[in-house]
Amino acid sequence: MIIFNYYGLAQTVKGKIQNQNNEAIPFATIQIGEDYGVISNDEGNFSIVTSGFKASDSVTISCLGYEKLGMQLQEFSSQNYTLNERVNELSEVYITDRNLGVDSIMHYVNANLKKNYKIDLQAMKFFGRRTEYIVGKTADFEIEKSSNFKKKQLEAFNQDFDALETSLLNNKSKQYTDVVSTLYILDENKAKLNVEKAVKLLDEKNDQSLEKVAEKGNDIVLKHLDKNSVYTVKSGLFKISDSVSLDNREDKMGDSISSVKNVRNATFGIIKNNSLISNEPDLDFVSETRKYRYELEDLTLLNNEIVYIVNFEPRRSSAKYTGTMYISNETFAVIRADYKFYENRIGEKFNLRLLLGIKYVEKNRAGSVAYKKHNDTHYYPYYISEQVDRYFYVNRPIKFIDNANGDKVAFNFKIEGTFKERSEILMLEIQEITSADYNNAVESKSIDYENIKTYDPSIWSDYNVLEPLKEMKEFKVTD
Repeated sequence: MIIFNYYGLAQTVKGKIQNQNNEAIPFATIQIGEDYGVISNDEGNFSIVTSGFKASDSVTISCLGYEKLGMQLQEFSSQNYTLNERVNELSEVYITDRNLGVDSIMHYVNANLKKNYKIDLQAMKFFGRRTEYIVGKTADFEIEKSSNFKKKQLEAFNQDFDALETSLLNNKSKQYTDVVSTLYILDENKAKLNVEKAVKLLDEKNDQSLEKVAEKGNDIVLKHLDKNSVYTVKSGLFKISDSVSLDNREDKMGDSISSVKNVRNATFGIIKNNSLISNEPDLDFVSETRKYRYELEDLTLLNNEIVYIVNFEPRRSSAKYTGTMYISNETFAVIRADYKFYENRIGEKFNLRLLLGIKYVEKNRAGSVAYKKHNDTHYYPYYISEQVDRYFYVNRPIKFIDNANGDKVAFNFKIEGTFKERSEILMLEIQEITSADYNNAVESKSIDYENIKTYDPSIWSDYNVLEPLKEMKEFKVTD
């Protein structure tokens, strides 16, 4: 009874999963019972809440290519856990009537996609983490001419711009957002997001989000122009507006990470993209078999299940990805995929550099996704990790013309760099829903984040969350 009551209290077990050479094993599953668990991070570290379980409940630690480690919860404590690599004896023991080549394996994968995966009428409760920052390459803001600014005014204006340039080029401050939410999915096109808890770790002084950069630029303009005047604003060949009043103008931009709509669209997009049955999948290396070249590298085991290891790379120029899939011999489901852009491949792009001075290119996309079976019916993305680099270039001349006297202030806005973003999703619960459940789900307009200055693990003591990387644990906002 003492032991039982002890595990009835809230407690957290932390540790590291490693191999026999003490090297970290990422994406290992640490599971209590049938459906409750977490996954180790890139550094092999994990954290799992054990409250509500009995001391005799089973704990398993497993990963592709390694022998499963099992114990009772009363033996499970905070420490390092070593997994032994499986000796590959499959060539001797693999006896089946399906002596399949890689083309046949991919044929059966696609033939079973709709049976193995599902996207509609589900409620997915998840923990999500996003890390964002900018690596600046070029920043140049300068007044080129003014019909009414004196020399000292011009110097003050340009000094403010110089400070903004320096902060963009030299600052590497990151922004972390953690949320626990439930995504109600009606079909591939409709979803609602209910945010249960949200935490933001950000140094406000060094915020480099797109909204904040634009806001800082606006603040400089407002500081030095006459707020009592009404201006015509032109950028390049285009008139933006002929009645801008700086005194009445709303000078704060909307914060994209606080918009439920933006967060829902981003999250739903990632989940759809990794569901493998989207009508327009970006991760097309499963369904577009004519565009890719496949190689059956080896066989391995996940617990007692035989798994094919299949490498892939582009066969045609329209294919973007290279990587490895792990495919079940029993169900022909992809149970894990690691992927990245092939050499010189890019994603979405927008290039109007000559006309508008704007360019945007999605580069260096890479990710991993692990699937788990739900109620022995279909697989769902249990863990998703995705990293994207987005190159941007903006070079726009902007001119303010005072409508009353024709005075002009013209300056050039030039910025170039890379937005770096990493998103992680860990599924906590999966539930089948009806269309009525979806209609009854409520989605608010904004997210009320709890702002913290240093990572505090106690904030998530009631949830199973992803163990943060070392850099996030060490992040601290100084006054």
